[in-house]
Amino acid sequence: MPRSAKTGILKAAASAAVVWAIYCLRGGAWLRVYPAVVVGCFLAAFAISLRRMPLVERFARGMGENLDAKGIAYCRKATVAWTVFLAVHFAVTALTVFASPGVWAVYNGCVAYVLIGAMFLGEYVARRIARNG
Repeated sequence: MPRSAKTGILKAAASAAVVWAIYCLRGGAWLRVYPAVVVGCFLAAFAISLRRMPLVERFARGMGENLDAKGIAYCRKATVAWTVFLAVHFAVTALTVFASPGVWAVYNGCVAYVLIGAMFLGEYVARRIARNG
């Protein structure tokens, strides 16, 4: 089976799973699941990219970066770091679905954005250190 067919089947299955979950969570509960679905999709994208060209390398090359072996290794490590961060973030986001509405709102409406911003800032600082070091 061609790779594009497998990808299409995987996308259709994922879409069906999301639709099924929304159906099962009638009455607005699906809104609480939405952040976990989004984070899960980002987690999957970063994790799957480690099998080929890591996403951070793809982003760097898309911005016109010429990467040497050291730059490519850094991009792989940065993608691993994002994958680990997103795995922990996904677990917490999924747990908040079962927490009180207040806890869910504080985490998904504020804390999550602060953590993602901190991760971006940390990666930016690490990149500057790696380039100058």
